[in-house]
Amino acid sequence: ALSYVMEHYPTALPSFRDLDEVEKRSVQFTQCNLCFNHGWFVQAEATPGAMLSSLKRVLKGASGANLAFYFVHWLTDLAGAEA
Repeated sequence: ALSYVMEHYPTALPSFRDLDEVEKRSVQFTQCNLCFNHGWFVQAEATPGAMLSSLKRVLKGASGANLAFYFVHWLTDLAGAEA
């Protein structure tokens, strides 16, 4: 749903709307294109084939900046996790 809103109704998300195009692509990569849950991977909650096949496919066209942004996103997600 988020991917659809970002693509078709970006004005509905003011913080997304105000980003420049490069930043929007990074956010869309992280939230819409990657389809990789690093938490599941680290905690072995899914089979490696299921997790890594989509990651491998997406990484072929990803920029280093987009991948770096994903890992920053993941770290901030972990920072908010409760024990």
